[in-house]
Amino acid sequence: MKDFKCVVPKVLFGAGRRRELGEATAEWGRKAFLALDPFLDGSGTGAEIEGLLRASGLAVVKYSRIEPDPDCFSADEAGEVARRERCDVVVAAGGGSALDFGKGVAVLAGNPGTAWQHTRRQDHTPLVPGPGTLPVVALPTTAGTGSEMTHYAVFSNPRLREKSTIVSERIIPRAALVDPELTRSCPPRLTALTGVDVLAHSIEAYINISSSPFARLVSLEAIRLAGAWLPKAVADGSDAEARQQMAWASALGGIAIAHANPTLPHALGQAAGGFVHAPHGATVAACLAAIMRISYEAAPQPFADIASALDPGAAALPLAERAARSASLMEELLERIGARVRFGELGLREEDIERVTRIALTAYATGISLHPKQVDEREIQRIYRSCL
Repeated sequence: MKDFKCVVPKVLFGAGRRRELGEATAEWGRKAFLALDPFLDGSGTGAEIEGLLRASGLAVVKYSRIEPDPDCFSADEAGEVARRERCDVVVAAGGGSALDFGKGVAVLAGNPGTAWQHTRRQDHTPLVPGPGTLPVVALPTTAGTGSEMTHYAVFSNPRLREKSTIVSERIIPRAALVDPELTRSCPPRLTALTGVDVLAHSIEAYINISSSPFARLVSLEAIRLAGAWLPKAVADGSDAEARQQMAWASALGGIAIAHANPTLPHALGQAAGGFVHAPHGATVAACLAAIMRISYEAAPQPFADIASALDPGAAALPLAERAARSASLMEELLERIGARVRFGELGLREEDIERVTRIALTAYATGISLHPKQVDEREIQRIYRSCL
């Protein structure tokens, strides 16, 4: 058995667990920088979150100027606010962008340098977050990125039209409060695309050639849950059981991807997303099934296991047929939840493909190398064109 290391936050899971936010945060500081999703600012939920912190005796510096796929320069500004206000803990509340933003602020408030200087890139030695990094408490309001479980914080650089990631165990949240009730207001489209991200995290963690027994165990359960419950959550956002199961699937997917690097779907999705500034879930949805279709022959057993997780009825099929079925099942699921996306719809053009391919090969070389089917520049360009 392969050796592995397991690091996860303290998890408070279940309906209503958000009400423990103040107590969970007060363990780590007295003045909170609240990175609040702008969709929550001014809402009853946003007011409740701030009120819970203040009721536990914390001073609160609220910051909600957070865009989807947050850019590194906005994070720099927010980090300066947190430093100037002498905040000693960060609360990140909202979707994946808000969680990543808060984790970035935790780094910038206690360390020299910019957000982009802290990101890992193939041609760059990143600054390493030190012990001054502020503790983070995470409160997700979507079932998708799993950022509440990871040591990743993704930022875009609009000047370079690229995305890159801060990677440090110091930004793993000290507590993650996963309250499925907070996801009920997510509209069907957002529910679908964030759910695809759950599947991508889990599938990539499972097929990663360096994955561990722990990551594979967790990821397969997340695939099973998302396959069964995502269509129900999309069809009826008020379905409490579907929301709860997807919240757990998202958390498991985050744990999985934190313990096994993302592979080719995230590499191509993030490269394209940074270039056209498109939502992360959409860019992954644009290429996930196509990549599965060209990859299953390189690793029949993992893809066969994925097929069985998505459809228990596939378990009776022979190995090769079951592996091939995994891509078809993903296509059918994307169709069912209304998440069939093409890169062209997101703004990518034929003339952009060569440049985006180069970005993928340089910025995400590690993830590409960990994919079971090895691909070169020409193959990546073919994938982009087939999904355009």
